[in-house]
Amino acid sequence: MIGRYLPVCSFLLFVIPSSALAQGISGYVEAKGFAFAERSNSRDPWGIGWGTLSTKWEEKVCEAQLTASVRGEWLTSDEQGPLAFDPADRRIRRSPVSMQDLWARFPISPSLDLQLGRFQLGWGKTDGYSPADAFLPRDLTDPFSDEKIPLWAIRLSGEARALRYEAVVCPVTTPWRLPVLGQRNAPLEVDGVPEGTVFTEVDTPPPWTGFAALRLLATYGEWDLGAWGRFGVRPAPLLEFRFDQATATPSGLSVPVERHYAREEGVGVELSRIVGSWIVRGETAALFSRDRDLGNALIGALSVEKGFGDGTLLVTLAGNAITPPVDEQLLFDRAILPALITAWNRTEEWGGWKLVWTAGLKRGDGLLKGEIAYNLTDLWKLTLGGELPYGSERGPFGALHAARRMHLALRRSW
Repeated sequence: MIGRYLPVCSFLLFVIPSSALAQGISGYVEAKGFAFAERSNSRDPWGIGWGTLSTKWEEKVCEAQLTASVRGEWLTSDEQGPLAFDPADRRIRRSPVSMQDLWARFPISPSLDLQLGRFQLGWGKTDGYSPADAFLPRDLTDPFSDEKIPLWAIRLSGEARALRYEAVVCPVTTPWRLPVLGQRNAPLEVDGVPEGTVFTEVDTPPPWTGFAALRLLATYGEWDLGAWGRFGVRPAPLLEFRFDQATATPSGLSVPVERHYAREEGVGVELSRIVGSWIVRGETAALFSRDRDLGNALIGALSVEKGFGDGTLLVTLAGNAITPPVDEQLLFDRAILPALITAWNRTEEWGGWKLVWTAGLKRGDGLLKGEIAYNLTDLWKLTLGGELPYGSERGPFGALHAARRMHLALRRSW
């Protein structure tokens, strides 16, 4: 069946006029400004401007779902790189123009779908912590947002009676994007290094090969059970401080920082059920790597979720039973562990609001986030919010004390 179906639809994509397809276009334009409470050094600005233009096209041809979206951005900070052709987001700086979606989904059979192209992948809750998708590439240009980077991949998803399954093959590595090292969004403090040392990033090319993953889900009575496994390149880089190549400059010592990418295998299980008006979830994952700076991990997460009308309260407790061989802050996806995450959001007639508190349980630091959105009209929205990292500067959140800020955004959607 797939042999007859895919060529026909592929042919129609090229012969059908674009005006007949371009009926599902949406998007938005947004202007956002950030004001900071302090600076970590003279290179940090007191304010940043961020403009975004995003448009998305969706259409069905035959039984295929087609989606494409493009985002253009303008930042007044060093976090943005030059305009370049980078379809897989493999450069170390955020591109002014990026392809966010470019995928097609084909029904191979009534119970099996094939999706291929560039798309978002996620197996965990947005405001919580899940070891099942914590390894996925993220953009930390804004360290307080949870922005996942889309992947070029092939995904098969379907079901057979009570069993649901999903297989993903990502042939190319899309690495995590880190903030500029040594500034407020990525402060670096290395023991024994003289004050004023500057860490210079080396644009180390990531490996091409990506990863593969398989997830199985089933429902038995009131229980939802799941298991997953994955192997391949871990997209979060490991930093290598090349003190042997340090050079003296008029402003201080300059130390190159390279990146390397380890291979990692992982297996996990998940369990959930409804208890009264709450959804209770439990996850555990065993991660294995022969890289001496990454090592192994045994990560668990327990969460409870409750709906309140048009709002949701999500509380997650997560931790790692194995102490990493290096400082957790250098491992990114495990930096906040152990942590307690409480997220409460609600949609109102006039707009909506969101509150998130993440507490680091090892060093007593944490992050408070709040945001309120007001719908000026059906198309215009005004958003006011702020982020307050606090606590010990030895913790991942306390180290970001110079990034405390308020932001104001105006968005027009269509």
